[in-house]
Amino acid sequence: MRIQSLFICFAFLITACGSSNQENNESTESLSTNEITLNQDQAKVLDLKIGNTQSILMSSTLDIQGKIDLPPQNIISVNFPLGGYLRSTKLITGMHVQKGEVIAIMEDQAIVQLQQDYLSAKAKSALASLDFERQRNLVDANAGTSKNFQQAEAEFKMQQVMVKGLAEKLKLIGMDPASLNETNITGQVQLRSTINGYVSKVNVNTGKYVQPTETMFELIDPDDIHVALTIFEKDLNTIHKGDEVKIHFLNDPSKNYVAEVILVNKGLDENRTALAHCHFKSKPKDLLPGMFVEGQVDVSNKKVIALPDEAIVRSGENQYVFIRKGVNKFEMKSVVAGISRDGNTEIVSGLENVPDSSIVLNNAFKLLGILKNSAE
Repeated sequence: MRIQSLFICFAFLITACGSSNQENNESTESLSTNEITLNQDQAKVLDLKIGNTQSILMSSTLDIQGKIDLPPQNIISVNFPLGGYLRSTKLITGMHVQKGEVIAIMEDQAIVQLQQDYLSAKAKSALASLDFERQRNLVDANAGTSKNFQQAEAEFKMQQVMVKGLAEKLKLIGMDPASLNETNITGQVQLRSTINGYVSKVNVNTGKYVQPTETMFELIDPDDIHVALTIFEKDLNTIHKGDEVKIHFLNDPSKNYVAEVILVNKGLDENRTALAHCHFKSKPKDLLPGMFVEGQVDVSNKKVIALPDEAIVRSGENQYVFIRKGVNKFEMKSVVAGISRDGNTEIVSGLENVPDSSIVLNNAFKLLGILKNSAE
């Protein structure tokens, strides 16, 4: 009798566990479903409106990132075409320089040699000029030969070419050929700034030999400093020349500066983006190339597919709308929402294959609440 009682208890426990597992499975299935069926009272209270999306004009604000930029013509690389030793400089990164200011002194034997060659060529050119005039006078008086005259003319022209070429080399290193004579030959040359701006790079030190192709300093002219904003391909048609952009810096997002779009590059790079160049209407202080900024631009009206805000509900990380599947039966469907304005929200995707006149246009939040209560 005792054994029989134990058997009955064991069978009861197995039955109870099986019933519990079935209930858990049903609960899990209910939580995972996106469908809901309303009773008559719920349907009457909610008074759901069913319809379609609508195409409307909607304006928005486009958020853009970019950086402070300079055009290539405002970045000056300073080098010494002849090559030589850097005798002295006072430049440090960030220093302001004036146009015509001495920024470095170069020294080398080649500098002396170039001046010597120029003065020698100039003297030979003067002598060749005299000989050329003499031979021409002899030919005019029928006392000379045309061969000697032609040789004198060729020599004179060659010396002129030599003088001109050496004079241009002197100009390249910053020396004035017209002021050079045998009494002021020097082994040093002063390098002067060609712009009013700032020093962005110093690549050499005093005493270093600088190759002709080596960049010694980099100067920037801030007059044309501007913002270069990165525009994605899908947004290119919304940005136009003349648009106003509100710019703020990452270190001070509360302060906005107004800029105007002056150029939109229509060529896309490998990331499918293009640049929109903007000039500040009131230039901020202490701008440096490479500083990151964020901008906002009001996009003109564009036609979008939209639903009333009441038709869209957020749950977790996603947004949903409800689709009628039958009498008082609805399915929650995930969508990608865009911009919202004046009680309507853009639907970017998610409703491509939805039947006509099947979208719930109101009380989506209440439907979600009923669905969650049903699942629980």
